[in-house]
Amino acid sequence: MPGELQIGEAVARGYPPAVLYLRNDDTVTTEVCAFNYFSVFMKDHPDVDAHVWLFDGAGKQAGYFHRELGVNGQLQLQTSELCPRVSGTVAMALVPKHEAKLRPGRKVTTGYYAQYFSQHGAITLSHEREPVAPSPFPTTAWMQSYLTRFLKESGAVLVNSCMAPQGVSVGTARLMALDGTALGERVLPEIAPMGAVRISTLDLFPEAERLVGTAEGFALEFKGTNIASPFSYYEFANGKFSLHHF
Repeated sequence: MPGELQIGEAVARGYPPAVLYLRNDDTVTTEVCAFNYFSVFMKDHPDVDAHVWLFDGAGKQAGYFHRELGVNGQLQLQTSELCPRVSGTVAMALVPKHEAKLRPGRKVTTGYYAQYFSQHGAITLSHEREPVAPSPFPTTAWMQSYLTRFLKESGAVLVNSCMAPQGVSVGTARLMALDGTALGERVLPEIAPMGAVRISTLDLFPEAERLVGTAEGFALEFKGTNIASPFSYYEFANGKFSLHHF
């Protein structure tokens, strides 16, 4: 796309895009929202360029968006208008028009969030969490508890935030009792760089109901390589949908 900023260039310039889950289908659509916080917190009130990259679940770039944001500028982007049937990841960076004089150390990324809408309206949002990684990285264990009464509706979204061609995500999932006892373990499907996968608890562990038994809750644990902070979700037959970072 003419004039498109490459995601690797944003990383090299010190403004690594933050990566979030993208979902556009019959159940959920994703809106990306941002605010030019540079114009508030920096004395010269710089204008910025907002860059948004969209990837499908296999990590293939499916769209790109750019907009200039002036003083107090805001962005509300309905990603379904760009990629109406694409689910995967969305990455965004705010880059000052002129090099900003920031304190030494790791630069801020973007101050943005994604809002997820179902057929019932706005249902949940997630702020930025993980920056794009230029090289593979190990993932320590992420764990999240769930309510057993919603076991059939539960699951997790795993996002690979590594942009390196060799950065395929591999790992394991464990079904855990809340007292720390491991109830089951399986190898995760591979996730391509910048890709994502949504997988239900019962797809991971078909015998989860028997293994969890009468306990009020259980947990899922994920570890391996290149896995950003996972999302837990509940998705109900009436279209209601809940999504939260681990």
